[in-house]
Amino acid sequence: MKKATLFLLPVLLCLITEAQQANYYHFTEEFYFVKEVPAVNYRGKNFRYEIAVKSNPADTISKVRIHGIGVGKNNDDYLNSDFRIENRQEQDWTVYTIVGTVDPLAWKLWFYAAVNGNGHFFFDDVNCYIEESPGKWKQLHLYNSSFEEKSSDIFKGYYVSRKRSDKIRTTLSSEVYKTGRRSLHVQTRSQKPVIETDNAKN
Repeated sequence: MKKATLFLLPVLLCLITEAQQANYYHFTEEFYFVKEVPAVNYRGKNFRYEIAVKSNPADTISKVRIHGIGVGKNNDDYLNSDFRIENRQEQDWTVYTIVGTVDPLAWKLWFYAAVNGNGHFFFDDVNCYIEESPGKWKQLHLYNSSFEEKSSDIFKGYYVSRKRSDKIRTTLSSEVYKTGRRSLHVQTRSQKPVIETDNAKN
């Protein structure tokens, strides 16, 4: 059930992102991975979630999407999550920051990184901070936060779309990284966008 829930949520988030446009597009072989952060002990507190991304898209519509959502006790209990997404440049990396407050009903926070389209995309430095008191932030320990753990499963500590495709290749890069010695490299090719029209807006 959790895998099905995680599969459907990126589609929902994609539609919300494009909701202000009469036409929107998606890629049927979108790749995503999710970091879950337990939230019960941080209800009502402010948080910051960060992930560093280096993108080399093959065209103008291929991109990375970053999203976050609060989840209740059940995995399909999505909470109204009015989170803000900021970004800043650090050399040739873009650091995306999801900023918000943990809902009083949240049991966990899910943070998505999705690759839509074609190109080379690198991910590194996943961090989460909780504001324990005004102006005082605590960094949470996140397992495999920079893809440095020694494991045969490069996604250990994450949920990941497991749909096999010869158009998507995921590896660890020891040549491109922001900190440490490696990053996650997602290479996608030969994907074609599906364009849909929101008739309700016409």
